[in-house]
Formats: sequence, structure tokens, C-alpha cells
Amino acid sequence: MNTVKSILLLTVAILLGACSTDAEKDRMENTKTELILGTWKPIKFVAVHQDGTANSVETYEGCGESNRWTFTKSGRFSKEEFKANANGSCKQDMESSTMEIGSWALLENDQLSIFIAYTDGGTDLYRSEITFLDHNTIRLSYEGDSPEIDYFYGEYTRVE
Repeated sequence: MNTVKSILLLTVAILLGACSTDAEKDRMENTKTELILGTWKPIKFVAVHQDGTANSVETYEGCGESNRWTFTKSGRFSKEEFKANANGSCKQDMESSTMEIGSWALLENDQLSIFIAYTDGGTDLYRSEITFLDHNTIRLSYEGDSPEIDYFYGEYTRVE
């Protein structure tokens, strides 16, 4: 009789452990999704070479400080970029504002997918690894595009 009780208790414990693991995984994914919602400002874009050295490709100063990436709960994505005009004041970069439709999704293994359709008919699909450095800072990592570059990453800070 004790053997039957032991087997029954062990079975219940295993089932409860499996359920809590699935529930915990779902909660973690929901938390990550909630963390990305909002408007983000780029801080820097960095190239990491095959030998491990890194150099900043771009730091966002001046008009670049006005750039914004927005992720909404409904899965919409928008991007606004600014550049200096001839007299030095900032204006929205019209090339980047030709985006017609944008969407995003958080995939398994911390992969972020961003799809952009432009008014000129072009499209882009970006896949990056997302790392939450804290609740207000994210890092998006992309594969390198040359034999010398291992990967790139951009860091963004929450503004809303």
C-alpha cells in the first residue's frame, strides 16, 4: 500500500512540476512582451569583430537623439528618424518615413522579428536576439555581414 501511495505522490509531484514549468515559461514570455512595449531611443550601434574587439559604428547625438522606435501591444512597429537639414536644424528623415506598415513579434529563444513594408513596395524582415539589460534598456543583436564582423548590436533606452 505504501508503494502505491509513493507512486501516486510521485506522479502528482511530476505533473505539478511540469505544469508550473509551462506556466512559468508563459509568464516569462508575457513579461518579455510587456517589457518591449513602448517607445525607445537608440543609444549606440556597435560592431563586434571576430577577434572580440568592438567599435562603435554610430552614436546617436544631435538629431539622432530624436530617433524613435515604437512597439505597440497590437504588434505594430513604427520608426522615426531625424537628420540635420542645411541650416543645422533637425527634421524627420523622409526616407525612413516611407514606411507604410510595420509589425513585430517576439519569437522563441529571445528572437525579435520586425517586418516593414514601405510605400515604394519594398519590404524588410529583421531578426535579432533581444536582451533586456534592465527594464529601460534593450540590446538587439544581429549577425555580422562580413568575414571580419561577428555581430552587430544596437542599444536602446525607453522614453515612454
